[in-house]
Amino acid sequence: MASARNGRRPRSRGAVAAGVAHPARRARVLMVGVMIVLSLFAAQLVRLQGLDAASVSAAALDGRLQVKAIPAARGSITDVDGDALAVSVERRRIVADPTLVVDYERREEGPDGTNEVVGEGYVAAAEVVAEVTGEDAADVLAKLTDPDEPRWTVLVADASPQEWQELRAEGVRGLAAEEVMRRDYPIGEAAAPLVGWVGAGELPAGGMELVRDEDLTGEPGEAVYEVGSSGEIISTGLSEEDPAVPGEDLRLTIDADLQWRAYDAVRTRVKEAGALSGYAAVMEVETGRLMALTSYPSFDPTDSTQEAEDMRNAAVEDVYEPGSTSKLITAAAALEEGIVEADSPIEVPTTMSRAGTRFRDSEQHPLQNLTFGGVLAKSSNMGTILYGEKLSDQQLYDWMRTFGIGDTTGLGLPGESAGLVPEPATWSATTRYTFMFGQGLSSTLLQQLGVFQTVANGGVRVPPSVIAGTVDEEGRYTEESVPEGTRVISEETASTLTEIMQGVPSTGGTAPLAAVPGHHVAGKTSTATRVDPDTGRYTGGVTSSFMGYAPADDPKYVVAVVIQRPTKISEYGGIIAGPVFSDIMRYTLQKEGVPPASTPPVEVELEYDPEDPDPDEPGATLDDNAIKDERTGG
Repeated sequence: MASARNGRRPRSRGAVAAGVAHPARRARVLMVGVMIVLSLFAAQLVRLQGLDAASVSAAALDGRLQVKAIPAARGSITDVDGDALAVSVERRRIVADPTLVVDYERREEGPDGTNEVVGEGYVAAAEVVAEVTGEDAADVLAKLTDPDEPRWTVLVADASPQEWQELRAEGVRGLAAEEVMRRDYPIGEAAAPLVGWVGAGELPAGGMELVRDEDLTGEPGEAVYEVGSSGEIISTGLSEEDPAVPGEDLRLTIDADLQWRAYDAVRTRVKEAGALSGYAAVMEVETGRLMALTSYPSFDPTDSTQEAEDMRNAAVEDVYEPGSTSKLITAAAALEEGIVEADSPIEVPTTMSRAGTRFRDSEQHPLQNLTFGGVLAKSSNMGTILYGEKLSDQQLYDWMRTFGIGDTTGLGLPGESAGLVPEPATWSATTRYTFMFGQGLSSTLLQQLGVFQTVANGGVRVPPSVIAGTVDEEGRYTEESVPEGTRVISEETASTLTEIMQGVPSTGGTAPLAAVPGHHVAGKTSTATRVDPDTGRYTGGVTSSFMGYAPADDPKYVVAVVIQRPTKISEYGGIIAGPVFSDIMRYTLQKEGVPPASTPPVEVELEYDPEDPDPDEPGATLDDNAIKDERTGG
């Protein structure tokens, strides 16, 4: 009754209170929610596996891929027979992540057959690296614990592939290796100035390394592969490689054995003579191809700690007053201009005056009755002036330039000097006379070598060359062409000079020590006063040299030797440089299989009889009155 009065209906048994969800309805709602979530997962799965499968897979693959550069081997530089002068060797640069190395445990098998920990961390890792590679363990440890390099450091800059494999077998986590190429030079300092070197940053410097860098440099390759989470290569994963293309090999005209022999001979003589330096060259007469070009002091092309000024090619960079070897040009000019013949008589006084200066020969002597040939063979300064002054200033200058003095040779080596031949308008009163016997101008070893090559080659000058050819990656050889020659003097003049110069390396000449037993040699000495670079005066010692060619009757090879500022033994070119010339020329002739001479050498009259009632007419072209004035001091 009360309920009815209050307007409320009585709650039936089993009814659910208002605001409380019915269990069945709640289940249906939950089911719907779950289905919605599952449908979203399904849709996403369909998208990933169906619509976006390729992009997702690619993204995952990208995360596993590593790209590694494959260095290209630099082309080798070889001698004329293919023996290596410079070669690239595959090496490894061992690097480390110290944060991984710190967990290393070194284990060894104990007496009971179990692996025991015998070392831990950086110390153990440093010991292993040192034992395998030969590095100092303390240095390796310092690199691993360097606070400035917490994640990456170079432990060994130059290790062999075998050393790296041994180190990997030790299981030191955090070590890796980078492939690098090291440049090796089998005959080292003997050819370093000519071959050059590869310096810091793999950049070429000096010599043929620099000159032919474009040909020697290869094209790097690239390797792409999959790695796992720990950095290991997945053997079944993607692996692609674009191989590197090596550079071309460069074959030089140099003979490695001869190069070393020449270097050793010059080095030995420089030390024996207490000299400043020395250089030597060997050239094929007909082709102008250099078989050896060396200098001492030299340098180690693999030592990166040296100063740049010590890593130079003195044989092509140094200029010096050539002295008496340059008399060959004056003699050739006088013959070509018709001033003298081989037997023209020339009276050479004790001293003589020109342009207010008194000239004399290197050794004092009484009045000499020499032929033109005798003047050249005995290297008389005064005799040279007596016939050379019949040439005008312009003729003297032009002949020097015609023989190549004052120009680079075209060899193309870095730093090659052109020398200095002053023009006549700049000459002092005495320059005209000193010019005739090789003072007052400067040249290089290669230029003087070229003078003798020209005469030996019958008067045809061929520029020097040092590149024989190239070999590409397929092994195909392409030969370098020989430069064309230029006729400078006649064959007759060249023959006359050759006959005269055979008297120089003889018992009666100025350089008997330059003789080569069993062979006829034509050559010339020089002992030229050096200019002191600090004072500009002729107080810098002397330049001693000998240059010549053999066999004299059919010249094949020309050799030049220059020793700068000797202070022991002697100063004269025949004594200082002559023996070095003999050694190098003898070795060259033997190595090339040139047989000994079968006929006696040509003899040239070096003196004449002043009482001869019928002297040769060419002598009349000389100024006899001027000579008489010199004898009387006029």
